[in-house]
Amino acid sequence: MSLSQASRALLERMSPIIARATEDDIRRALASDSPSALRDDALGLVQEGDYSAFFAPFDWINDKADIVIVGVTPGKQQALEALLSFRAASAGGASLDEAAQRAKNAASFKGGMRKLGARLMDHFGLHRLFGLTSTLDLFGSAAHRAHYTSVLRYPVLKKSGNYAGDSRIAARPFMRRMIEETLADELAVLPKAWLVPFGPNVLRALEHLAAAGRIDEARVLGGILHPGGQQWNRYNVQLDLVSGNVALAVPGGADVLRRSAALHAKVAGLLRKGERP
Repeated sequence: MSLSQASRALLERMSPIIARATEDDIRRALASDSPSALRDDALGLVQEGDYSAFFAPFDWINDKADIVIVGVTPGKQQALEALLSFRAASAGGASLDEAAQRAKNAASFKGGMRKLGARLMDHFGLHRLFGLTSTLDLFGSAAHRAHYTSVLRYPVLKKSGNYAGDSRIAARPFMRRMIEETLADELAVLPKAWLVPFGPNVLRALEHLAAAGRIDEARVLGGILHPGGQQWNRYNVQLDLVSGNVALAVPGGADVLRRSAALHAKVAGLLRKGERP
């Protein structure tokens, strides 16, 4: 269980700002769809055109994990939970490491995302590859085996709203830096872990790192849709609940089928070879 030197320095710089803000201050800043002095200035990390990033404590790494689940970037609600959890833990006398761990655990892949994400992972047999009854255990009894992270570790906004990712995620300068530096250094702590990207844009970022030799492509289990709950027509395609022309008529359906077939084949090949964590 660890914090990198860079993360520790950033947390030490941001901790007094978080401590001075009231809970209401933090809630108002995260709820705002307009510029916010606390969010965009005091906690702000970078601004490039319509895009910006601000600090929330998502730095803690479970360095004992053998499975890494990767999202796009924390949203405002996740950032709110992380900031409030960190503030409360620090006020209660927790160490920097303890407060960071509590913040990370409180905010990672909450609610329905866990159930849908597990349903999608199980559909591809990842639970068998990982030696689990269900991948839902990664959010419960087997949580010690999992590290949850995002391609863009700190919350990224587009015009003050949540950024959901797009095909240029590894092309914009500050996003590319966050991928090539922050994410790559984080994954270097877990070189043998399986990497499960949620969504095609996360997969693009991992493919970018694999092409640069920063991660092992063989450990990337890509092809699963992001379990945000906003694209049920595509989930139905991925879960084989529709087929043929119905699946192809769904926007992006052909790509879902292609990525799904590739992941099915990869997992089947790994299981035949007897791969295990």
